[in-house]
Amino acid sequence: MTRNVYKALIGLLVFTMGTSIITPLMALYQERFDLSDGTITLLFVTYTATVVPTMLIAGNLSDRLGRKRLMLPAMAVISTASLVFALAESVPMLFVGRVLQGLAIGMFLGVGTAFVVDHARPESKARAAMAGGIAFRLGFGLGPGLAGLVAEYSSNPLHAPFWGHLALMGVGVTAVLMASETVPRRPLVFRIRVGVPEGQMRGFAGFLAPAAFLMSFMEATVLSVVPLYLYRTLGERNVAIAGLAGFLVLGLGAITPFLIERLDPRHAVMLGVGVSSLITTLVVAASGLSAVALVVFAAAGIGFFNGFILQGGTVIAGTVVPLQERGKLLSALYMCAYAGTTPIVVLGFLSGSFGLTVALAFFSAAAMALAAWVLLVGRRLFPEVIPHVETIGPRAPDEAAAAR
Repeated sequence: MTRNVYKALIGLLVFTMGTSIITPLMALYQERFDLSDGTITLLFVTYTATVVPTMLIAGNLSDRLGRKRLMLPAMAVISTASLVFALAESVPMLFVGRVLQGLAIGMFLGVGTAFVVDHARPESKARAAMAGGIAFRLGFGLGPGLAGLVAEYSSNPLHAPFWGHLALMGVGVTAVLMASETVPRRPLVFRIRVGVPEGQMRGFAGFLAPAAFLMSFMEATVLSVVPLYLYRTLGERNVAIAGLAGFLVLGLGAITPFLIERLDPRHAVMLGVGVSSLITTLVVAASGLSAVALVVFAAAGIGFFNGFILQGGTVIAGTVVPLQERGKLLSALYMCAYAGTTPIVVLGFLSGSFGLTVALAFFSAAAMALAAWVLLVGRRLFPEVIPHVETIGPRAPDEAAAAR
């Protein structure tokens, strides 16, 4: 791969670290600002409200204005978010920082990986795309992992992790500035392409969408509710442990593509939802056993098998429709995934009334119920993966209409 690919990967890795730093700090924020569990989970979900609309707009803009013209502003926004958190002394500042993080990742999500692939030689583009995906997952995981360590051993645990990220962003911005632009500026034609192509609704709504929703539901619970559970229910005051759980649930998915490359993507999704949902029971069991290690093990298992869901779902969405429809279907898939973070607010308010163990038992039951749908009903609605084969020659009328 070229030097510019590595520069783009550095920018991608450092950027994504900034979005998940708050995970090991959740219990500390709750203690410092006397926040309810519902408010803490609402703080986490605020990010989602800005990611989705920004993501839909940004993909079109980068194809017209150029990658760096969107990436550099996104990097400025994520840096501003880290600065807000680094200075935060009130709850409104926390919410402002979270909104800014959502805006930034929405701007960067598709553009960052595209920038990596753009710089790769033709024969290396598939490898570059995989490297970009790995950098994304690894960056998301390193955020809470390193933040937990810094917070645990710093005299200023609520602010020091964000100052550290600001320093790293200097490296990331420099790397992106040194990489060349790959897309010349063109006249702006504003379009938002999201939806399910004709003929794919049954499989998408019954199989892919609930699997993506479940994947994010499990990850978001580990990232927002589980840190409170470790701190209060299990009495684990070392926030580096919560950071480790965050690293494992997000970062382990980075190795999955290497292991399941030959596995049928539909089977990968089914294996992922089945095993991950069963592992959630270990989180609940840890309460009766007072076993912090069991929670960490569960986070690792969920992270690893969620990688099956992400890899399988992405491959399916990228192969079953024509080239001109792939972006639209992938955007719909990502929207369903981000929607999966919203139920954690319910868990937050449940825990306020019935306790964290009961809330997590509800989470585990809901995860297994949704997995049962995918495995028993969804797989019948989507019985096999039939890759779309591009044809050479005049387009059929319906294909021409889809392209328009």
